[in-house]
Formats: sequence, C-alpha cells, structure tokens
Amino acid sequence: MQTYRIYFLLLALLLVGCSENTDGDQESKEEFPNVDATYSLLIQTNELLTQINLNADAETIFLDPGISEFESSSLPTVTYRDGSEISIFNSQTDCSGIVSLYDFKNDALQKTIVFDDLGNCDLEVRALAHSGNDFYIGYEVPGEGLKETLYYFRTIDISNSEPEIVDIELDKRPLQAIFSNNMVFILSVDLEDDNRNYLTVFDTVNEEFVADINLGFDVLRLFKSEGGNIIVSYPELHNIVSSSSLAIVKTTRYEDGKEPRFGDSESSSSDEQGNLYYSMPTNFVGTSYPTIPAVFDFETNTAILYYYENFLSEQEQSVEFKIARTTMVSYDAKNNLIVIGYKKSGEPDKGGLLRIRPIPNPAFIDNIDLSGVPFQIYTN
Repeated sequence: MQTYRIYFLLLALLLVGCSENTDGDQESKEEFPNVDATYSLLIQTNELLTQINLNADAETIFLDPGISEFESSSLPTVTYRDGSEISIFNSQTDCSGIVSLYDFKNDALQKTIVFDDLGNCDLEVRALAHSGNDFYIGYEVPGEGLKETLYYFRTIDISNSEPEIVDIELDKRPLQAIFSNNMVFILSVDLEDDNRNYLTVFDTVNEEFVADINLGFDVLRLFKSEGGNIIVSYPELHNIVSSSSLAIVKTTRYEDGKEPRFGDSESSSSDEQGNLYYSMPTNFVGTSYPTIPAVFDFETNTAILYYYENFLSEQEQSVEFKIARTTMVSYDAKNNLIVIGYKKSGEPDKGGLLRIRPIPNPAFIDNIDLSGVPFQIYTN
C-alpha cells in the first residue's frame, strides 16, 4: 500500500509569497490570459432550477440576455454530470418521471419519460448515469412483504423512436452510478451486512454484471479520474480502481486532521488536468464559513484551500457580498480563474459568483450578484 502525505497550502502564506512578484509583462500574458468566455449556469430559485448565461473575460463578467433551451424544473432528486452534459431526474405527479439531458456546450435539451410503465408512486430513484443515447438508473420500490424493499438497475436506450428498457434486480441498495470505459460503476450498500459498501460493475457491451467489489465501510462518494478510472472516497483515504482491470491500483491515506473531504462536497467539477474543484465542509475550523472553495490535485495529492478571509475584506464578506456558504466551484481554463458560487446570508434565494486567480498568484478578481443560488456551471 502506497501512502502519501497531504499538504494543505494556506492562502494567507501564498499571498505573502507573491506580493513582491515583479516579473514583466511576459509572465502576465502567459499566466493571466484575457480571453472571451461563456458561462452556462444553473441556479436554484424558489425551489426551481433555471439556467442563465454569462459572458466574461479575465477582467469583467456580465449577464447574457439570450434565451436558453433549458426548461425550468423543480429541484431534482438525482443528477449526473459528465463533461458538458448533465442529466436530471424529476418525479412527476402521475408517478412517472422525466430524465432531462442538457448539453451546456451546444444548448441542447432532450427529455425522456421514465417509469410510466410501472405507475408506482413509492418508487425512489437513487442513482443516475448516462452515455450517448443510454441512461442507467438505480431505483427501489417496496416489496410485497412487511418492510421489504426491492432494488433494480434499469437501462434505457432511446436511440429508436420506442425506447428499449431492461430491468435487472439488485441485491443491494444503489447509491450512485458513474459511466466509464463502457462500464457502469454502481456504488451500493448492503443494509443486511452492517451497511457494507460494494462497487457493482455493469458491462454495457455484453449487457451483464461482471464484478461486485467489496469496498468495506464508510464510502462517501465515487469520482471519475482524468484517465477514466474510478476514485472511491472515504473519510480517511481514497482508492483508485482501474476501469479496465477493476483492481485497486492505488491507495492514498491522509494525515489525521488534514483530510481534504472532497467526498463530503455538495458539488464538484474537474479540469482537463484532473484537478477536482469542490466546496469543502470546514466544521468552522479556521473560518467562519461552513463550506469554502477547495482544489484537490490527484497527481501531487495536495489540497489547496481558499479561505474567504484571506482574499476578501470583512466588509466584502459580510456586507457587500453577504456570503453564507460555498455552493459550487469550477475553473475557467481560458482565463485561468477559479469560479466560486455562493449563497447569500439572509436571502435564501439569492447568490453570486466571484472569481479569483489560483495559486501561485492568488487574488480576488470580481463578483456578480445573481437572482438565484449557483447549482452547476459550465465554462466555455
């Protein structure tokens, strides 16, 4: 087992270190480009999920009044994000459901009705993934016996006018799904075995389950690495499972008190280098905020924490921006900026986006107030 030390780089120290940087314009052109970019942002307002566009460069950001193909919906119970696409499941009053597949990059929306064949109002979707014209849904329904629950894995092929549906019964509760390398990796829990976690693997080419990997206990969440491998997050470590051999190829343990906690994050996104941008729970240690922006580099196993107190004044934090907590973190690769979504204090349906330069030259750039709380963003 390989063990790595996790270093938390404190932004206050980095600000001091870069304050005397006097390199010329050449460094600014390379590290701080100024390129036109578009942000496609999902926000939640009054229990609804809506979409807005913003135009930006490295110095300014403003709302785009254009109309999007995205249709407002109630807040989803389950979502799945893969690159520029996000799939969203919403229950319907007739006990069916709708999966909305939205392509941020091309502003394209596709909606598919699901579970209208069952008509079971007690059905609960717990996991969702997609790839191309295929959806993969893990769900549960009450059984016939007292307190009996049945678990299923449904595949839906919508490439034809009449969707092709296949249901496969599971022996454990599905919690999350990720598509990679023509496989669907399902995080599941065995409620009859002290809540032991498993990684159940479905081969989409041969349409069969090929593995049921015992993950032990206390798995928090699955992530997909830059190379398509599966990252299994625990409170005290993370494992990397090869998406081809299905073997655990790397284990990284954290020092006590220095856990990056990306498995506890409400939302996350990755850049092309595989760095993970996420809102990190703090338990109010070292900050007055319950969640702060963070970036985890899987190559160096380093977590970088961006404390608001280190790049905003007290006036900006509490009066001008009214930051209550971080709701999403992303990266504008064109302009080398970290984009942070936050919820405002005292205004439950208001939020904002602020942008900062990343290390080694961290600095606050700008902020824009929004008529909703940032949920997911795609930068193009």
